[in-house]
Amino acid sequence: MSEITNGDRYSIAGQILRVNLSNGEIRTEPSEQYIKEWLGGSGSAVKILYDELGSWVTPYAPANKLIFSVGTLIGTAAPGACKMNVSTLGPVTGGWASSCCDSYFGGQMKYAGYDILVIEGRANRPVYLWIHDQGTVEIRDASELWGKTTWETLDAIREIHEDKELHIISIGPAGENLVRGACIIQDTGRAMGRCGTGSVMGSKNLKAVVARGSGAIKIAQPERFLAAVKANRKVYEGHSATNLMRSYGALSLLPPKQACSGFNFKNFQENTFPDELAEQLDPRRQVDTYEVRKQSFPGCGLGGCSRWMYFTEGTYAGLTCESCQWEAISTLQGRLGIIDEPAFAFKSNAYCNQLGLDVDTAGGAIGWAMECWQRGIIDESDTDGLKLEWGDAGVALELIRKIAYREGFGNVLAEGCYRAAKILGRDSDYYAIHVKKQDLYENIRGAMGWGFGATTATRGGGHTTGSLWFETVGDLDKDRIKAIYGVDEGFGPLDYNGKAAMVTYQEMLHRAINSLGICVYNTVGYNLDFMDLPQIAELYSAATGWEATADDLKRITTKQLNLEKAFNLRFTDFDRKDDMPPSRDLQEPIATGPYAGWRIEEDKWNKMMDEYYDLHGWDRDTSFPKRDTLLKLGLDDVAEEMGKIGKLR
Repeated sequence: MSEITNGDRYSIAGQILRVNLSNGEIRTEPSEQYIKEWLGGSGSAVKILYDELGSWVTPYAPANKLIFSVGTLIGTAAPGACKMNVSTLGPVTGGWASSCCDSYFGGQMKYAGYDILVIEGRANRPVYLWIHDQGTVEIRDASELWGKTTWETLDAIREIHEDKELHIISIGPAGENLVRGACIIQDTGRAMGRCGTGSVMGSKNLKAVVARGSGAIKIAQPERFLAAVKANRKVYEGHSATNLMRSYGALSLLPPKQACSGFNFKNFQENTFPDELAEQLDPRRQVDTYEVRKQSFPGCGLGGCSRWMYFTEGTYAGLTCESCQWEAISTLQGRLGIIDEPAFAFKSNAYCNQLGLDVDTAGGAIGWAMECWQRGIIDESDTDGLKLEWGDAGVALELIRKIAYREGFGNVLAEGCYRAAKILGRDSDYYAIHVKKQDLYENIRGAMGWGFGATTATRGGGHTTGSLWFETVGDLDKDRIKAIYGVDEGFGPLDYNGKAAMVTYQEMLHRAINSLGICVYNTVGYNLDFMDLPQIAELYSAATGWEATADDLKRITTKQLNLEKAFNLRFTDFDRKDDMPPSRDLQEPIATGPYAGWRIEEDKWNKMMDEYYDLHGWDRDTSFPKRDTLLKLGLDDVAEEMGKIGKLR
């Protein structure tokens, strides 16, 4: 138990909470050193993990650490400041694992006095962590919670504490059963997706973390800060992108994604939805019919992108859930070829949330299996008697259940498509669509900056650490692109030139907001008129009292990227080949839609990679960082280690 103080710290709580589940030790230390140098969030997490994990540590070892970090601007009025982060040594790629989610929990943890929570060790029985004001931190028995879904866990914990307003993060059966792609769920509907962080939490016998705080966050320069807040919020008012997000949330992106071959149908065999499916999934039909109330997270400048749905008809009549993101539409509904059940994306997304299972991992593994069935590679003797036909929603839901409980064929799928293909063999690996062993949701063909950002991502395939969004949302204002990204070419989705520079900039933007806790929809990452690095630097400076410019944010986030890279090099054998697209994307042209017939030109892709590595100061042949690059960033100890393990140029 420790006393919470804030002193003269601004925009931060000031403490790191460290909990060792093996021996029950609970201690605190100042957080300022990690936040001032690394911005907070994912930046602070990678620094702690790199410094404290030896090369012998494995993802499920007690010595691995699971780090929850609250964005530096959470708890303030900064637009979009609602994201918290979890990071660890991940079981999917075997390297850097990191994810963010919209969060009420993050604010509560910060109000209770902590910016960062570091979990290590392994409890000898199921436990949950209770964090409360006045420094109350307790490791409590969770034996009665083990086996429950995340929704049941939330209800049970609120009943235990007699508080219906409590917010928690928890795992479901998927995390308990060490499903490779298990994720952590905030309350009932927001997932810290990808990377398998939920299985690391399960390996530690940690069922949930509960936080309740009543503290306050101070602002260093209130008048300056509020002026910056008002200036940014004024841009959102009446903007068409704001109105779309308020009306339909992320589902508003469905029409522009369909128009640029931006979807996944039948495991990437096609890049657009059939017209019938696209029409049924039109958000004006789904949301306008079934929405019962809107939901927003603290600080959102757009007025909220989420909503609760109640389905009054059809197969899933009676289902109440939070609306899904457009990833679920693509990687579950489309990837599995489900046309006859237009509400399947909502049902399957909700089911994955209950089970604590990443939707992209579930879709990737099941999509691989369904294509293997189509190609005659597997049959009922492999699948527990199930017929894995495209479009069978019932079979898809049963496979999701089997994955979460590692039951029968689900035990194979629980490993993700990359490992499942290795287990099965039979030349099935071509249909396992992944990057760095992580099931891929993003289309690589058709929007070069979007795809290139996903393939080069240090955490494995993912669009939230470098992918260009404007290509896939129809925002192609050349003057704004030029002003933001500093390029004179590459404005079209199919252009190669200029994309390396744009992705490099996007990497810095994404890391800045992932560290500060800002949602990408409030920034130029979503719409070119919204907040950019200069505006974000002003908010950070006024809030913390630590003066920073856009160039300072670029330097810090570039240092973070290089540390993520070094973390991967310590624990994996990733090199240039792992930044390449999957074989299908290199060998097959787009089959349908407006870009039908277009294919990646591998020589141009490689030229784009050469430019990308040059911009980062990394070796073209290996992708390894150069010594001078690390030294200029002040990463001397990293350069020394990379030299010792033969991964420095």
